[in-house]
Amino acid sequence: MELLIWLIPLLPFIGFLLNVFVIRREREAGLVASGLVAAAFVVTLIAVAMLAGMPPEERRIVSTAWEWINTGSFRVPFAIMFDPLTAVMALLITGVGALIHVYSIGYMHGDPRVVRYFAYLNLFVTMMLFLVMANNLLLLFLGWEGVGLCSFLLIGFWFERKSASAAAVKAFVVNRIGDAAFILAMLAVFAYFGTLNFYGDGAEGQLGFLERVGDIAGLRIGPDWQPIFVSTAISFLLLIGATGKSAQFPLFVWLPDAMAGPTPVSALIHAATMVTGGVYLMARAEPLFVSSFTTQGWVAWIGALTALLAGTAAMAQWDIKRVLAYSTVSQLGFMVAACGMGAYVAAIFHLLTHGIFKALLFLAAGSVIHGTHDTQDMRRMGGLKDAMPTTFRTYVIGALALAGIVPFAGFWSKDEILAHAISHGQTPIFVILFLTSLLTAFYMGRQVALVFFGTQRDPSYHPHESPPVMTVPLVVLAVGATIGGAINLPVLHWLTDWLEPVLHEKAGEFNLWLALIATAGAVGMGYLGWWVYTTNAAKIKIGGKDPAYRYSGDIWEGMEEAWYFDRLYQRTVVAGFERLADFLARVFDPQGVDGLVMGVGRFFGGLANGVRALQTGYVRTYALVFTVGVLIVLGVMLWFAR
Repeated sequence: MELLIWLIPLLPFIGFLLNVFVIRREREAGLVASGLVAAAFVVTLIAVAMLAGMPPEERRIVSTAWEWINTGSFRVPFAIMFDPLTAVMALLITGVGALIHVYSIGYMHGDPRVVRYFAYLNLFVTMMLFLVMANNLLLLFLGWEGVGLCSFLLIGFWFERKSASAAAVKAFVVNRIGDAAFILAMLAVFAYFGTLNFYGDGAEGQLGFLERVGDIAGLRIGPDWQPIFVSTAISFLLLIGATGKSAQFPLFVWLPDAMAGPTPVSALIHAATMVTGGVYLMARAEPLFVSSFTTQGWVAWIGALTALLAGTAAMAQWDIKRVLAYSTVSQLGFMVAACGMGAYVAAIFHLLTHGIFKALLFLAAGSVIHGTHDTQDMRRMGGLKDAMPTTFRTYVIGALALAGIVPFAGFWSKDEILAHAISHGQTPIFVILFLTSLLTAFYMGRQVALVFFGTQRDPSYHPHESPPVMTVPLVVLAVGATIGGAINLPVLHWLTDWLEPVLHEKAGEFNLWLALIATAGAVGMGYLGWWVYTTNAAKIKIGGKDPAYRYSGDIWEGMEEAWYFDRLYQRTVVAGFERLADFLARVFDPQGVDGLVMGVGRFFGGLANGVRALQTGYVRTYALVFTVGVLIVLGVMLWFAR
């Protein structure tokens, strides 16, 4: 069993090595990369089956490859684990990741750097697997930084485009804020627990810190006039880390710009890797988070406000991928809010279903872009359903799942979060999330209408359906988006029972009235979005304003600009750092650093010039100096001899 679970991250890593050092042809690169990730999915299925055969209380395999760090009391093994939470995450990463790899064979065909692309893609999957399989915070951080590096490489893959390189740098820099908080959290965990392991690995009987959260109960740090609990400090630092990685307020601005990379990369980042890392971290560290009521409140409100803010922004976008990008930020807000309310199973359930239907939507959007010759502006589209029937049908299924229409996967997971909010008295959070779910249905109805209905508004291209290597993954994902909710149906609650040994939650009650109201609202808002933009299709002009701008004006423009947060950061934080850098380069460095170094040189140069005047070359001068010196020495000796 231990050898089997090591194969899961090692198989895509072998693909990375082969594509870097051996393979030089496009066809072999795509086949090897896709085949090894698919093989990792098969191995994961076998490992899950073996795990399911164990008693629930024993469903955790910890395997140590070697002693990674061992200095003094600081001991960190290079160890991975496989438990029910890791299992479902690994299935999502390898399953959806394999389909994205296959899709990329068609989408990236003919790219001059396609071998490098598949190498990066394999490394991305490897690092995400290490993130979810790590048995300690340091190895998790290795995967955490690894996916950050891979996102930088893939977002900026077409680095000759200025927008792509700028987006890659932006993603990398914004995530460093969360990473700094993560490092501080690791230091605090080791300081108070003496280990970074999540769970004990059998060595010297030491337990992991998640098994010893009670050790810091009641401990406080800080000044006497404002102490805070240690559990609050650590969990809040982890929250900041998750906020950066999962693109939550106020660090969400990097994710919409990440659309500058190839569309399969967008699907991988938004569905199966990276942005799910923050939600996974909170679920894994659930004992720490639930020990702090303060942090839980922050988590819930950050998630809810992010969901609403990003949902309104998605309504006003024209770029087909930016709509989905803001939608991802919004849906991640649902997951984070669920964690804040203590509904960790519901958060993971929505993470899994969202991973399926969001991958479907991004890949279908990529099919649209491919079939319209790199067109992303929805004002240039329209009437594509006849030219791209498979893409159209699968896109609609993804849209229905995202909107939360029964019986598609998104309905069951989103409804579980809403039901938990209302049953646990979280009324303000419920109202925000319910309103956001209605907005979600509206902007997906709007997008489907703009892309697939009416007539083609830009006649400069001839749309066509994508090849089977791209449409077959769409069909597979569409099936998953349709039946994926079955993993945690209200009567069966398989996922809840499966995760019970890790998250210790019992199944909640199904709220029929809420389900009916939410479904009716989603259907109504989805139809409204579709109706508004099909009946006003003639008013939509290339480069023009949205028809809704006429009625909402600056509010709509604010939504289109994501409430100007990006512009605010540019004019304050970015501009401030640029001014500081300019001061350091133009004043401090030449006049301060260089002035100090050159000043020392000038001082000794002047001293040397003064001493040089004594070197005349005349014997009489040297005799005079010698005589004066002797007289001075004799005078001193006579003075002390008195």
